[in-house]
Amino acid sequence: MDSELLENLRTYIRTELVDADLYRQLAPMAPNEMEMNLIMEMAADEQSHADDFKLIYKDLTGEIYRPSIPAIHLNAPYSDILRDRVIDETGDFRKYMHEHQEYFQNEALREAFFNAAVDENVHAVRLLNFTNNPEQ
Repeated sequence: MDSELLENLRTYIRTELVDADLYRQLAPMAPNEMEMNLIMEMAADEQSHADDFKLIYKDLTGEIYRPSIPAIHLNAPYSDILRDRVIDETGDFRKYMHEHQEYFQNEALREAFFNAAVDENVHAVRLLNFTNNPEQ
């Protein structure tokens, strides 16, 4: 068993769950309904990534991984949070594309990492668009 992969999957599950919670809390701060709905879609994407990684982890180990997730407290201005998230999302895109290439021979891993990478890239583009929105 690839212990590095298992540790990475645990990290990715925790990170995606934290990100999903962050976006659920960020959505009500959005300046308009369209932006709020797009942020809620991003929360659903992050939850889906965590669920995909949990499934793979269970298939590899036979165990269900249920991490404890720290409470999120958004204390910064909305625009600052958006800018920070762009950096995080682009970093996740790069990380998942690397994993996609690393585990290309494993169909489940390849697909999960590719789907997560694409979504993270879309999130970064949306967040950049939000930061350039004059309504903020």
